[in-house]
Amino acid sequence: MEWPATSGDYIVGDANSSVAVVTLASDYTAWGLKNYAICGTCFTENFGIEKVIVNVLANPNINCLVVCGQESAHLAGQSLLSLAENGVSTMAGSRKIAGSNSPLPYLNEIPMTAISRFLREIKIIDLVGNKDPAAVQKEIDSCTGSKRSEAHIISMPEIDENSWKKYEKLVKQNVMSKIKKV
Repeated sequence: MEWPATSGDYIVGDANSSVAVVTLASDYTAWGLKNYAICGTCFTENFGIEKVIVNVLANPNINCLVVCGQESAHLAGQSLLSLAENGVSTMAGSRKIAGSNSPLPYLNEIPMTAISRFLREIKIIDLVGNKDPAAVQKEIDSCTGSKRSEAHIISMPEIDENSWKKYEKLVKQNVMSKIKKV
């Protein structure tokens, strides 16, 4: 299978590198980073994180994910860190990132086996909010580890401007529960 496995806003560096970099809402193209396998943005706490998981797992050389840059309005960085720390909870057939403060922190488009493997095999480096290319490069260069046993290939459905609508009912429930508390 061709790598990266799914589309997105990223650039591919050295596919043999053990590091992936997510710059959240920051423009990675101006940072001049090097020595990474893949570097790109992640704006959303659901489809965006799922695409990161798919692409990271599809390259068995990657064992470290540096999460840095300006946080998005959807708190994708905070959600990634919550995922790493707390995992997901399953309720009403949905997988919600436990502890996420995002509006729609649901990872329903990829299998639970992929999420579990990501949590087990990938080290997350927290540089959320850090936009200093030198500091980010230092973390990239310090990431070491052995190649993972094998690539974990999963498919990712195509995402478009209407994909979020599957969560419309959950959004309404969340809004109503917040109104009732006031």
